[in-house]
Amino acid sequence: MDDQGEQIVVTMAREEFFLVQSLMSEALETGDPRDFDTRVGATMDEVRELLRSLPDLPFGAA
Repeated sequence: MDDQGEQIVVTMAREEFFLVQSLMSEALETGDPRDFDTRVGATMDEVRELLRSLPDLPFGAA
């Protein structure tokens, strides 16, 4: 991890990246809008925006 003030740069294995991405997607699909931000720590809109900002990496490519 590299803390650059406004940004934090995280280095992780490809498998970890896809796990985080899929967990966020699943949280959106299965989360209850009434308590989503309490359980996840972010609003549904914030998670959607974060997912849109992630790079579109091919799974399994090295």
